[in-house]
Amino acid sequence: MYIHGYASTGNATKAQTLKAMFPDCNVVSPTFDYNNTPPDAIQQQIARLVAENDVRMMVGSSFGGYHALCATLAFEGIVWCINPVHDVIGTLHNILPTLSNEFFKERTAGLDASMLKSQQTKMLQAYAEFDHRVFQQLPRRERQLNFALSRHDEVLGDYTHLLNIFNNVDHVVWSETSTHHFEAFVELKESMAQTLAR
Repeated sequence: MYIHGYASTGNATKAQTLKAMFPDCNVVSPTFDYNNTPPDAIQQQIARLVAENDVRMMVGSSFGGYHALCATLAFEGIVWCINPVHDVIGTLHNILPTLSNEFFKERTAGLDASMLKSQQTKMLQAYAEFDHRVFQQLPRRERQLNFALSRHDEVLGDYTHLLNIFNNVDHVVWSETSTHHFEAFVELKESMAQTLAR
């Protein structure tokens, strides 16, 4: 299962690439409405899809990587996190102002400034509570947990804090050339295949 990042969809480039990388696998790639769906409900959707599709490997990118990490509370399969968000409140504070930008014009059509601000405040409060209750309390699982990280991530910056939290992961694959979007994604095929073959 592929879990897309913020302001993306289940039809994102990485989802399509993952399907091409593993043509013999059924790749489930749902679209999540991060702006309007509480994090607990996102986790319930993930759990339902995992059960319905007998998911063996979960791949989460950025905000989807955060949700993939949170899903390890119940999911015991292989997890690959691509540049995962690990300071969710700090990251949302940086991302949410862009909701009014041209890129988000369709998603915010019909919302006036006060409605948009209310929506953002509600989302931040929901994630602050969820992060404290779920992410910060995650058991520090190392088996079958893998990271692919960019050395030059212009969105999330340094991953020292993430690696301190999860200091015994199976694999950490660094990209020396990729930005936050991890342009070297296709290069993870061999590493992912090895984890699936176990």
